[in-house]
Amino acid sequence: MNKRGHYLAEWEKQHTTWLSWPHNEKEWKKKRIGKIQEFYKELIKIILDFQNVNLIFPNIELLNDFEVRAYCNTPQHKLKKIIIPNNDVWIRDYGPFFMAQKILDFEFNSWGGKFPPWDLDNNVPKEIATYLGCEIESYPFILEGGAVEFSGDGVLLTTEECVLNKNRNKNLTKEQVAQIIKPAFNIEEIIWLKHGLANDHTDGHIDNVARFINKKTMLVCNTNNKKNKNYDRLRPSIEYLQKWQHPKKEYKLKIIEIPLPGNNDELPSSYANFIFVNGGVIIPTFNCKSDSLALEIFKKIFPDRKIVGIDCSLLIQEGGGLHCITK
Repeated sequence: MNKRGHYLAEWEKQHTTWLSWPHNEKEWKKKRIGKIQEFYKELIKIILDFQNVNLIFPNIELLNDFEVRAYCNTPQHKLKKIIIPNNDVWIRDYGPFFMAQKILDFEFNSWGGKFPPWDLDNNVPKEIATYLGCEIESYPFILEGGAVEFSGDGVLLTTEECVLNKNRNKNLTKEQVAQIIKPAFNIEEIIWLKHGLANDHTDGHIDNVARFINKKTMLVCNTNNKKNKNYDRLRPSIEYLQKWQHPKKEYKLKIIEIPLPGNNDELPSSYANFIFVNGGVIIPTFNCKSDSLALEIFKKIFPDRKIVGIDCSLLIQEGGGLHCITK
């Protein structure tokens, strides 16, 4: 973000992708910790084809155990290992919001106090600010990174189900929340959707539902299966977004629909949980028939970017996706 501009969108040029190495055996269980670590190694290799990676470890022992020689560092893209104590991998939600000259730091309470402890995660933005030697601006307000989506043109997209949930900031109204968020990110308009996906323990993060792919175009999940729990959640959102018009600039949004993975609505799996990298887009896949269709949609949307899929079937079993573990 420049000094006067709006908070930048994720398709802008990036310097680094931040990740947190999996180590929480309480959450991942001993039988699965090795598998999720192998997934991370595969993801790191993919990202390094496009840009740098900063990988944080909770302690020196795990950092020293990590085999860096397996990675094909190039003069352009480097893997950097950093020690920052943390509780788990979901750095999208507890990590900082990066600005050009400072970091924004919001409170994190593990999605309404669901998965303690989260004290170390809540401190990560301050640790990153110290590591980078940059200014930090802290807010006594709970806000996760996966709960907000930016257009790059002064518009923020979110869900009432999450941001207005009483397990976050129970004493604040929608108007009071807007008064905090708008100046913090230097945005002009907030688009409020009612719901996220069913069975999402984040209480409806927007990054599983809808994402800006340019300033006036949005990718939105949909299902035609009326028996799917998300049918009645997604249809009103799509209809609302199709009718939405910027109150000052008077443009309407172009809406591109993408199917939900398979027919399983017991897990909040979503192709919308993708990540931008320089010159590419990395897409979560789920080992189902709709994967190929989703990849084709992304190739049409981003003809000038390399599209790469990675199987996130294991990751989604813990309730999160590709966007959730990256910053």
